[in-house]
Amino acid sequence: MWEAIVKVMGGRKVFGKIPARIDLIKEIDRGLPTAAYETLAKALHLKPEEANAVLRVSPRTRSRWKQRQRLDADSSDKLARVARIYALAIDVLENPQHAVAWLREPSVSLHGARPLDALATDAGTEQVVNILHQMEYGVYA
Repeated sequence: MWEAIVKVMGGRKVFGKIPARIDLIKEIDRGLPTAAYETLAKALHLKPEEANAVLRVSPRTRSRWKQRQRLDADSSDKLARVARIYALAIDVLENPQHAVAWLREPSVSLHGARPLDALATDAGTEQVVNILHQMEYGVYA
């Protein structure tokens, strides 16, 4: 799964030469490249206010990222969480466009909230993962 997570954050273009297995824990602690955020935000069609809400950062913090090469560890952790779920949605729905559409569409299983918005918390992320696994195994979600 780590390959898919790195891929949705830009792969080689963002991370450079990728070893046989990138250590995401070390990369997150070190701070993910800001280009990983830009790539994922573009793929998910995130408006600035959506990115602020999902990643739980202020507009000022997010604007400072433009001047840096790497995010802080906390923001990197949140970004990796969103990337993990996006990669899982692509795997389950078998298409990046379908994954984006599903993440952005209100869900009955989330009481009308969008899966994308639920990713702002660990508990919400767990619910989204459960829904995706139900879909993967043929249970209506």
